[in-house]
Amino acid sequence: MNTSMDTLAEQMLTLVEIVSAQERDIKALKEQCRKLEEHDQAIAVAFSTFFHVLSAGRVAKLSEIAAILNNIIKIAEQEGRPAASIKFLQDLADMLPEEQR
Repeated sequence: MNTSMDTLAEQMLTLVEIVSAQERDIKALKEQCRKLEEHDQAIAVAFSTFFHVLSAGRVAKLSEIAAILNNIIKIAEQEGRPAASIKFLQDLADMLPEEQR
């Protein structure tokens, strides 16, 4: 009977280790998903900004749009947004004529 109790105890400890490892994996996956969601949000904002820049000639002065876009970039940098997203926004700003930036 002691042998079967020892075996059962070992099996339970093994199960606890497996569950702990799975919990760590799930936590890491959730963090990855959060980062991807933030990246997707940044891309959505960037595309929205891009389309506003395209139509800006009719709505506002390009210098005003440049100021807004640069402000968005500054905020994204302060919030620690992904570097790729910030670079994308900077590339959008670079599309504006040089004298407007």
